[in-house]
Amino acid sequence: MKNPKGFRGKYFSLAAILALNATQLVAQETQSFADTQANSTPKEYAQSEEETPPLNEIPVVVVSKKIKVSEVSAPFASEVYTQKEIQKSHSKDIYEFLNTQTSVSTISSYGNPLTQAIDMRGYGLGTGYENTVVTVNGRRLNTIDMTPQLLSAIPIDSIEKIEIIKGSGSVEYGDGANAGAINIITKDYEGATVKSHIGDNGLWFGSLGVGVKEEKFSISGYIDDYSLEGFKNLDNSGTKDASWNRNKAIKATFTPIEDLTMNIGKTFSKMSVYYANDLTLAHYNQSPYTIPTSGYNEYYFSSNVFNYGIKYKINSKFSVDAQIFDEDKVSDYITYNSRSNYSYKSYDTKLNYNDTQFKALLGLQAFDGERIAFGNKTSKDNLGIYAKADYLWDAHTLSLGARDEKVTYTYESATRSKDDTSLQAYDIGYNYKINAKTSIFANVNRSFQAPDIDRFFSWGGAFNGFIEPMKVDTYNLGFNYLRYPHTLKATLFYASVDNEIYYNALTGNNTNLKETQKRGVELSEKYNILSNLFTTLNYTYIDTEIIDDGLSGNYNGRAIPGVSPHTLKLSIGYNPIKPLTFIVSDTYKSKTYAIDDFDGMYGKMESYHVTDLSATYAYKNYEFFAKINNLFDEKNAMFASGWSGLGVYPVNYERTFLLGAIAKF
Repeated sequence: MKNPKGFRGKYFSLAAILALNATQLVAQETQSFADTQANSTPKEYAQSEEETPPLNEIPVVVVSKKIKVSEVSAPFASEVYTQKEIQKSHSKDIYEFLNTQTSVSTISSYGNPLTQAIDMRGYGLGTGYENTVVTVNGRRLNTIDMTPQLLSAIPIDSIEKIEIIKGSGSVEYGDGANAGAINIITKDYEGATVKSHIGDNGLWFGSLGVGVKEEKFSISGYIDDYSLEGFKNLDNSGTKDASWNRNKAIKATFTPIEDLTMNIGKTFSKMSVYYANDLTLAHYNQSPYTIPTSGYNEYYFSSNVFNYGIKYKINSKFSVDAQIFDEDKVSDYITYNSRSNYSYKSYDTKLNYNDTQFKALLGLQAFDGERIAFGNKTSKDNLGIYAKADYLWDAHTLSLGARDEKVTYTYESATRSKDDTSLQAYDIGYNYKINAKTSIFANVNRSFQAPDIDRFFSWGGAFNGFIEPMKVDTYNLGFNYLRYPHTLKATLFYASVDNEIYYNALTGNNTNLKETQKRGVELSEKYNILSNLFTTLNYTYIDTEIIDDGLSGNYNGRAIPGVSPHTLKLSIGYNPIKPLTFIVSDTYKSKTYAIDDFDGMYGKMESYHVTDLSATYAYKNYEFFAKINNLFDEKNAMFASGWSGLGVYPVNYERTFLLGAIAKF
């Protein structure tokens, strides 16, 4: 077991340095802090108390939860990250940004860095991604089998905004939104943006984004290329854990008449990676750099997505929006000669009503997924209808919504099996504005997860039947304070879970835990200490418990494995001069049991701890940056229980560097 190296000492030293800098800065101030604040306040915070707009005119910042609502008025827990905040982090991909800057946890999925596991609200790194819906521009990224959402296909520089909706969203997003939803909105380029960076271990990245925007027509696209020679040898012949990832996309909109907008887009993604199988704990403790005895995987993936749709404003209050997505995918584990071909078709249509005090929508969503693999054809089809309404009066916002969804499974091998189920969701939320920048809210959400198609097979591929769907009741109570220079959000939550889906590593079967619960607290803070000194903090405490395992009771009272009780993410930024910015960020996750180790036979694994440091210099339309990841050379890993015992997958186990530049034309 490993304790965080110098955890307290580092924080004490960092606090001392910042305190000294702050003291010097205060001594050098030649004008009052109020004047400094007035000169440096971003536009969205620039109004004084007297200039604060009326409640119904506060800028909308949460867009993708179907009905638009301002962040301070939201009757649910949320985090919103703008393009500027994303770029400032200089994260190499979305996974790194989520893992270091938000309350979401990510980690390489059993060694594969391009398809990472996602956890939010205590569902665990083993299955958390199945309990979180991820969308990009409204397209659902969740798969029909046990493959995490592929965020590697979305270049981080193409993102305009990331919205994280916690403990809500089941009405709008349906199947799998137990923890909530992550909405990714990409930007429309204007002009051209070029970015490139290099790093150790043969890291290279280059991207180009271009776009034209006219009154009735816009077209935008990007292309990027990422490659890594690798950290270590995987065998004696010199094969390294190398990877490459190439993405390109184009989208266009056309407005032939004032109230009608048509859109069309095409996205291509290809990636390849070599990654090691698990190490033994003894091997990992001795050295994660040495050649693994368990071999390695060669994995290839490709995706081809075509989308089109229309938005039509019927009159001043009614509008309709219809979008269609068509995706063909290939997932190929070349090492094991295991290839899967996928076909996904999804449809999302909604009728919106928008008035000053009353906003409502009626929606219909369909998702048809098919996989051909192992000589079998398996499909999962979802059809959901939902209605939602928000009523605003004075300082109050009341939100009500309900959803009914039918899920149909088909398994075709030597014989044909079919099953279907109907599942319901609802959401009730209330927000009270104490003043223009402060609010409290309460939310009750019923959600569900229909099992993915892999859950019907035991280890080795035998069909073990259709298991029960998962149902969750989540209760949220929260507080928002959004006023420059200080932004604070706090949420208490409790989730009661029936039939939580899990993999029993001892029996090799997928099955259900009859009753579990999750409770916790989430804190999020952004604070401009001085005009050139700022900080952000995310802290999450989560307590999980198995109430009734539905078996012999051996797991009763135990925690869900793969869930860290304490997660702390802290970033501090400093501008010694206007063009230059330094940011240090620290991510800490406390000890937890290995994934699938429900009986705790291996004890708690080591904690996760990474500190990053970046520097940025901006000059006109150019930006130069450098970053050190894992500054203190910490050793980290994903731990999982399996047939052969405890498996260890090293991740972020050495210090790395990158240097790059961005130019805009």
